Amino acid sequence: MAGKRHRDTRDCSENVRNSILDRRATSFFKKAEEFSILCDVEVAIIIFRPGNIQPIAWKSTSLDQDVLKRYLRFTKFERLKKFVIHETYLQGKVDKKEEHIGKLEKTNEENEMELLFNQLVEGKSINKLDARQMKGLLKVFSTKLSKIDERKKELKQPPNPPSNNENVTLSASTMEDVFNDPWFIESMATLGDGSGTKPAPTEGNDTNVEDDGHSKDLN
Repeated sequence: MAGKRHRDTRDCSENVRNSILDRRATSFFKKAEEFSILCDVEVAIIIFRPGNIQPIAWKSTSLDQDVLKRYLRFTKFERLKKFVIHETYLQGKVDKKEEHIGKLEKTNEENEMELLFNQLVEGKSINKLDARQMKGLLKVFSTKLSKIDERKKELKQPPNPPSNNENVTLSASTMEDVFNDPWFIESMATLGDGSGTKPAPTEGNDTNVEDDGHSKDLN
């Protein structure tokens, strides 16, 4: 959207210029009051009318003098520390835009060279390339070779042996699997109720508990 074109009043009469100045000053004071309220800052405006010694002050002459005195108490370095010239502000905006455009151009260049590299792999003749494309392809080749070398180094490295903690964990896991095995549980239950073992010899009429394997007559 184009900015509104302002009227040049240098060739107008003094009455017309004073009328325009009054209207512009009133609008300017309104904006300054809004800025002061929204940002919670003190604003002082001093306007020198051409040909008049007494300036136009907003909000009042005493307030403007107080703000001006406090401002002049600061050293020149402190006053200029956060001082921004309009040209500096615009130049900063231009620099940011140029930086953004540079990043986009770099990304487009990389994508173009990657596409060209794939076309060469599919059989495109290298003789049709210009100097800029050849230079870009050299960068692509260099990047891919670096990645291949890094991958080779990773594959040549021996695998790390398991630590003692890992062995303990593995053994504990194996034992837990054995305890949870149905066959092991059934076998332990059988041993517990005595169904899978031979009964011990007991006292009776025909055998001695201290028999050495041959029956003896108790009489």
